[in-house]
Amino acid sequence: MDTIRTIIVDDEQLARRGLKTLVERKTGFTVVATCADGREAIARITELKPDLVLLDVQMPEVTGFDVLASLPQDAVPAVVFVTAYDEYAIRAFEVRALDYLLKPVSQKRFDEALARVETRLRDRRLAEYGVTLLSAVADIRKGQALASGHAPGPGSWLERIMVRVGDAIQFVEVAEIDWIEGADYYVTLHAGGKQYLYRESLKHLEDRLDPGQFVRIHVSAIVNLARVREIRRTLGREFVVTLSSGRTLAVSRRRKKQLLELGASRFGLSA
Repeated sequence: MDTIRTIIVDDEQLARRGLKTLVERKTGFTVVATCADGREAIARITELKPDLVLLDVQMPEVTGFDVLASLPQDAVPAVVFVTAYDEYAIRAFEVRALDYLLKPVSQKRFDEALARVETRLRDRRLAEYGVTLLSAVADIRKGQALASGHAPGPGSWLERIMVRVGDAIQFVEVAEIDWIEGADYYVTLHAGGKQYLYRESLKHLEDRLDPGQFVRIHVSAIVNLARVREIRRTLGREFVVTLSSGRTLAVSRRRKKQLLELGASRFGLSA
């Protein structure tokens, strides 16, 4: 194999540029495509059949694991996972001897990962590798769901959210969240007077929260009903909620009915 054809998949433009620069410094590697999301990655991997994919794990809508799950076992390229802070995934990767890079990616760690890729590709046993990789990914996904309560349903709603604060990992108790503010593929968790940035779309996070406790009141806001002090109709016949922290949030017309149905017994209102 003269040149290892590489596809880079990451939803952050800066990360894609950084990885591309690192690959281009390596003799024998060439970047044939960069992808900004999972759907694009599936299409390009299927079309170009690269030797290597540098794959971001935590992408909105279609994750890195979803990308791999969509590929046939005999068409899986060598994969190096890229992750920001998923502690469980990192442990799982290490246990299963899967290659991963932790953001921000250092040159030394990058060189080590690509050296392993070269060795693997020289072995030319990628069909067997594909079976092993997909099996490991399936196990990791199941383990993550069990460990964090991601699997939706009564009794299994999300209870804690892992966030990165500087160089540390912290856990935010879901019950302590006042409200959640959405912006693109990130959300801000407002809890106990503090704010935590969490990389996930508001819609995906909403699907993992107990709908009896958390209600979407706006395209960009979810509130914890336990933190709602008042639901009030304005002079313009719009609705606003006031939280126990004193924060006031607007309720969109489309979301009013659901809010009132959940809050009627507490606040004596009707839809």
